[in-house]
Amino acid sequence: MTPAENPTAEPELSVLLGPDINLLSTRMHIAEPDMHVRLERYAGEMARWMAPFGNAPLDAAIFACTGSSYLVPPANAPGRFLDHTGKHMPLISAANAVSDAVTALGARRLVLVSPYPDSLTAAAVKWWTAQGMDVRKVLSVPPAASGHPIYSRDARAILRTLQLAARMEGDVVLALGTGAPSLPALAVASLDADIPMLSSNLCTAWAANAALGQPSSPLDWLAGEAPWRQRLLDRFPALMASLQN
Repeated sequence: MTPAENPTAEPELSVLLGPDINLLSTRMHIAEPDMHVRLERYAGEMARWMAPFGNAPLDAAIFACTGSSYLVPPANAPGRFLDHTGKHMPLISAANAVSDAVTALGARRLVLVSPYPDSLTAAAVKWWTAQGMDVRKVLSVPPAASGHPIYSRDARAILRTLQLAARMEGDVVLALGTGAPSLPALAVASLDADIPMLSSNLCTAWAANAALGQPSSPLDWLAGEAPWRQRLLDRFPALMASLQN
């Protein structure tokens, strides 16, 4: 489940999850011009978004929208399980996945790389602080000249921001948002960074693998030989070549 305008969640998750996991998707569409209102409503209509899957043989569900969790009260945020067509299954929300990965690393001091407008960035900082984290620095990815306020961010701009973030004092760098093209940038920047770098989609895939019986450390996913790196090169060769030059 991902917002209707999100151009990144499915391609990045399909690369991250690998060839043995079948990824099905549905789009969450709400005809509301205010992005904050849309994000809040996404979290409250889980049954509506799951309905198109019908009786598909699902083993887990993914809520690939980090921003929703930053805006709604904890009681209204996506949980860790859901019931669909009589089946009780794990629900991996992007925000919970990133939080779990940070906890697994034993990290507390965060450097946030945000593709969000200021208002949503502020909500993200508030959310992470409420999780007991110390937000040391927030770096905003420069916006595109036009287009969606989140999804039009450029991978090269994200790469430059991640490289700057790697020089900041913290335990981990978090590239926020499932809709910004952060994985290609992270693939390049993480190889030279002295601290771990995580993204919403990377953590979501990590958590989904664990829910499907393949637990691992987030550090395994950041290793130079992590399998997703070659899949990313194969899937987006021109983009990766441009970022590595």
